[in-house]
Amino acid sequence: MILAGFEHRPGVHCGTTALADALRARGVALSEPMAFGLGAGLGFYYLVHPGFSPSHLFCGRTLRLEETACDVLGAPVRVRTEEDPARAWEGVRAAVDRGLAPILATDLAELPYWKTRTRFGGHRIVVAGYDAARGVALVADGDREVLEELSLDDLERARASIAPPFGAPGRPWLEVDAPAAERPIGEAVRDALRRQAREFLLDVDGVAGVSALERFAAELAEWPSRAAGEADRAWCFRYGYQVIEKRGTGGGNFRALYAAFLEEAEARVPGLAALGLAPRMRALAEAWTRLAGMLKAISDVPGGLVPPQTRALAAAIARDERRYHEDVAALVR
Repeated sequence: MILAGFEHRPGVHCGTTALADALRARGVALSEPMAFGLGAGLGFYYLVHPGFSPSHLFCGRTLRLEETACDVLGAPVRVRTEEDPARAWEGVRAAVDRGLAPILATDLAELPYWKTRTRFGGHRIVVAGYDAARGVALVADGDREVLEELSLDDLERARASIAPPFGAPGRPWLEVDAPAAERPIGEAVRDALRRQAREFLLDVDGVAGVSALERFAAELAEWPSRAAGEADRAWCFRYGYQVIEKRGTGGGNFRALYAAFLEEAEARVPGLAALGLAPRMRALAEAWTRLAGMLKAISDVPGGLVPPQTRALAAAIARDERRYHEDVAALVR
């Protein structure tokens, strides 16, 4: 079976595309940028994994985008886990039978249609249907134009993986429904803006939020240690370029996608444009794109050092992102 009227609209980011697909299945239509913005989707995680390559990595989106967007919209969302493989699939199948489009966390390297060996835990897909007789699930995934057939064995391997950066135990999935009543867009946008600023400024441990971004900028000169080996060193910088410009970010480390949300919101919420948030976010996206080019250039030179201008740009980005979120926290009421 396949969900009646299910419509997948390809997008740039797996999480917001999945969320928009799941909401659309319940009659709630959002653009991908709006879904990202209402989910307070901007983030920064800086992770070091000795023995894993790349040993140093970062990501520019938040972990709780889907749950936050649903909370802002007033849409019921249930986060489920299940250690037993059979019961994990049965839970997803039952959700589809109830007319929901469950969002699953997977490892990109375990999805055969991606044809990649690079692991990426936490990649979001949506189950739109299944064929029990053939043992396959029909899934919607990111920028892919059509539903993909995935054997239940392959799906189980993808769900069971806990690969970095966001792989989690328990085969997690989300069941999203429509809100009982539509929330005014201006109220929802302002709520999301406040949450975005608060969450980005909250963490002070150097792993998440602005403190992680500042730590990344401070450590970039010696990042990563040469003791990890030249191959890992090159891959860390190349991977940094990819997670800024490729890998479903929409460019500029998700900042271009968030700028598109702000532009759409400014057209719909009176008074928002006067705050000048969208141009500032566009400038941040462009700065991230410049940094990505610098990281890629470093990866192409064996033993390449991090030039002063690269370190300076990373520090400027960290400074400007802190100022942006501090201003939003002060301005948006």
